[in-house]
Amino acid sequence: MKKLVSVLLVLTIVLAAASTAFAACDIKAGMWVEFKKDSAAYDAAKSSGKTKSVVQKGSSAWCDKVCGKYARLIVNETANTKAWFKTADLKKTSKNLTKVVWAKGGKGMSTERAVYSIDTKIKGLYVKVSAHTNLRKTPGMECASQGVVEKGKLLKLTGRFGFDDRDVEWLEVCYKGKKLWVSTNMLKTRSNGYTIRFYDKDGNRVYII
Repeated sequence: MKKLVSVLLVLTIVLAAASTAFAACDIKAGMWVEFKKDSAAYDAAKSSGKTKSVVQKGSSAWCDKVCGKYARLIVNETANTKAWFKTADLKKTSKNLTKVVWAKGGKGMSTERAVYSIDTKIKGLYVKVSAHTNLRKTPGMECASQGVVEKGKLLKLTGRFGFDDRDVEWLEVCYKGKKLWVSTNMLKTRSNGYTIRFYDKDGNRVYII
């Protein structure tokens, strides 16, 4: 009897493992997927170095490539930003809208679709606000203002950028010892052709190639 119980127990474990493996292999390129749990992003498939980005459970995204136990997902449609995740953390879904909620260590969510990256070309440069502007703790209008800067104020860029749930781009800036976010909508005017201009610390125009 004990042997029978042991055999059944082993069989149950094997079937459970096989079921998990099958579910993971069920993720294919060209389908929408949903996160079953908070999942860390990787720079590349099988990468041992995780990024600081963690996607929260319930987020959904489009899978464009599968490599073994890893799937590459489009985590920002506008910026066409992609990251790798373990297929074991994913499941098929009928959702057809990329909606990724980023968190730090699985806690404290930021704005939907906010994908933080470093642009070395703009790091250390300055931008000039086109009107009295609110600075936010995260990219997006839902966060309370952390400070107001006047028109013409130069703000130093950290090089990080992100997108809010309206697909508006935001830039991270240094302000009074803090790192806050400014909407690019507040950096553009008709006079500059609705583009962003960059400056040095003295206010001289800098052209990025």
